[in-house]
Amino acid sequence: MPTYALWVGLGIVAAWWVRRLEVSRLGHQRWPGYHWVPVGALVGAVLGAKLGMLLFEPPGAFAETLGRVLSLDFTGKTILGGLAGGYLGVELAKKAVGIEVSTGDAFAVAVPLAHGIGRMGCLFEGCCYGAVWDGAWAVELHGAARHPVQLYEAGALLVIAGLSWALRHRPWPAGQRFKAYLLAYALLRFGLDALRGDPGVQWGPLSAVQWACLVGAGLMGLGMWRAARPSASPTQGA
Repeated sequence: MPTYALWVGLGIVAAWWVRRLEVSRLGHQRWPGYHWVPVGALVGAVLGAKLGMLLFEPPGAFAETLGRVLSLDFTGKTILGGLAGGYLGVELAKKAVGIEVSTGDAFAVAVPLAHGIGRMGCLFEGCCYGAVWDGAWAVELHGAARHPVQLYEAGALLVIAGLSWALRHRPWPAGQRFKAYLLAYALLRFGLDALRGDPGVQWGPLSAVQWACLVGAGLMGLGMWRAARPSASPTQGA
């Protein structure tokens, strides 16, 4: 089994186990139609992960990327698009089955845990590599010493997952823990993108990925602020 597939598989198993515990604790499985929520998350994440590659490709590549999606060619994916697509997929699934309350907290530990473990696969596969750097803990990838950005990201994500797990009994408004993860990851990825060495697209002073992270962080921050207001409805949010 390729090393990348092994790490991704470990991440999926860990996420499945943790999410199962959280769904049981939160009682989500008692809601009629809830079984369609993870289906929506999966389908949305797969499609979003591919369409998100537009952030790494030159302008005018939309038709080509869309064609690869329609032909079920899913080589080349990005976690940013996967997160956005999964979020949208959950919302559409909830709308379809009539669930009006937030379901995100069941994913708040599982997703960053799987994400962090999967990044180890990126390190061993050599993808998502860092910029050239000759520091003390540089790794040799693609013919040069580079920042181990995969390790930076994996470590930060595992910390986020650990904090979310430790704070899971705090009385936050529903959905806030998952939004907190998305906000934290958007800010993390914004910073780490400056240390990435793989190809990207520049939009003015920032990369396309950094602009997407700013938008995502803004939306999640706004959602958390709205949910925290005393007048906010407990059913609002993802």
